[in-house]
Amino acid sequence: MSFYPLEFYLKNGVPVIIRLLQKEDKEGLKTGFEKLSLHSRHCRFLSPLDHLSRKQLDYLTEIDNVNHLALCSHLNDGDFPTGIGIARYIRLKDKPDTAEIAITIIDEYQNLGLGTKLLELLIEAAARNGIKTFTGYILVENFPMLKILQKYKTGFVKETGDTLKIKLALTQNSIKSFTTAL
Repeated sequence: MSFYPLEFYLKNGVPVIIRLLQKEDKEGLKTGFEKLSLHSRHCRFLSPLDHLSRKQLDYLTEIDNVNHLALCSHLNDGDFPTGIGIARYIRLKDKPDTAEIAITIIDEYQNLGLGTKLLELLIEAAARNGIKTFTGYILVENFPMLKILQKYKTGFVKETGDTLKIKLALTQNSIKSFTTAL
């Protein structure tokens, strides 16, 4: 995909590079995970994970960028860039036009527009790859992500406990309405 890397500026003016995740990013992903607060880990994985196993790191980084696509973002800070966020979709095997999504931003970079930008880019990539619907699970306490998803007229259904299931149709209108809301 020739759309990446691209530069994006956070609301505070800090430049960020967004690119496709590669299998060589395992250690960076592990380091980024370690920077997440316990609350952010719980919001992302819906459980209190204390580390990512080698098997999880392999699953999250050894991807084809069609059925499993991930965009990573890092500060534009030289030879050893600092990862600050990631967004991914994974196509469902039993529903090939649907993919589950997840977005994670390091705590100190939340609420600066990065999650919104990553979701916008994820929607564009998914549409190019034939995906028509995003689904996923979110905790009711994950206010930053709920705020982003509400811009898209996302459907929310109560699951068990404090978990919501989301459904976002990737129509031309939803893509246009989202980009005009930015």
